[in-house]
Amino acid sequence: MRSHGVPSFPDPNGNGQIPKQEIIQLGVSGPRLEAAQSACMKLWPYQPPSQAQQRQQLTSYLKFARCMRSHGVPGFPDPTVGSGGRVEFPISISKDGFDPHSPQILAKAHECKHVLPPGPGLPEVTVSP
Repeated sequence: MRSHGVPSFPDPNGNGQIPKQEIIQLGVSGPRLEAAQSACMKLWPYQPPSQAQQRQQLTSYLKFARCMRSHGVPGFPDPTVGSGGRVEFPISISKDGFDPHSPQILAKAHECKHVLPPGPGLPEVTVSP
């Protein structure tokens, strides 16, 4: 990013995450930032899924949501496509009525894991109060 015109682009933190910066903090114009991002995208470790991959993941996660509901979690939501094309489950503890990180819910999630394709594990959840 720096060699493509964004000299104040931050280093990753200790967890390998790049701190979120507003464009004003970077001191460049929108077009310059977009050009640098485009030039460097192939180096970014996370590549957004293709539309076919999104549809396949969405289908698997819909099966997972149905399984969770059939295993006693009636408020388990259907997945949505979030920022960057990631398929995720937006869970509101107050609205949906459960904490997705509780031992009881995690046990049910492991019971339903069989409907998911082999991969890194359970789906990503976005939790709000």
